[in-house]
Amino acid sequence: MFVGISGMSIVSIISTMLWFVVVLVGLFVFFGIVVRVIRRFVKFPTPAFLVRFMDNPVRQWMQPPAKVVGWMDIEEGMQVLELGPGSGVFTVEAARLADEAGRVFAVDIQPRVISKLNGRLRREGISNVVAAVASAYELPLPSKSVDRVFMIAVLAEIPDTRRALLEIRRVLKDDGLLAIGELVPDPDYPRRKTVVRWCRDAGFELVGGYGGVLHYLLVFKLGQID
Repeated sequence: MFVGISGMSIVSIISTMLWFVVVLVGLFVFFGIVVRVIRRFVKFPTPAFLVRFMDNPVRQWMQPPAKVVGWMDIEEGMQVLELGPGSGVFTVEAARLADEAGRVFAVDIQPRVISKLNGRLRREGISNVVAAVASAYELPLPSKSVDRVFMIAVLAEIPDTRRALLEIRRVLKDDGLLAIGELVPDPDYPRRKTVVRWCRDAGFELVGGYGGVLHYLLVFKLGQID
């Protein structure tokens, strides 16, 4: 003899599950707001132990690496600089476009991030990336030596954005481009006009904008400092 589940029990189970989902969403929103408030006043890079969670199917659906890097107009043989490579998903795409004739310099202030990135590069057999531990304020590159600089969900984590942008200005070639990408779920997410203002104040001129509601990429060229 089989014991069935009554209609009332099914309703109760569904109701409990719905409340569980609502509570989880509520907690996610609450902690998201708390983190945003904290990071508004205290700037720090994403902890290295969270890097592994940054490269996931949802993130790649929302901010497709190949499409985002494609907007940067990276060509074979170019010298490219990435600040804050994280899991390396954008680094790898940039390296493929620059090809063996070019080079990607990936810089992060956290040694563990660079260690994890080097491991990924070895596993994927990518040899045209140089990963280094360095500050955005003191880049280990000569002046006017790179064709492209890009940051994905990084600029707002830097305490002194203007100082970092001025250092980027130093290493960027006269005809080079700076690309800055942001993603809505990021606790540090700045609005487009905020990034434009930061870059304008450091002597960059907006030349292109891509993306939509969930993410964007802004492209700048060297301009005049006011």
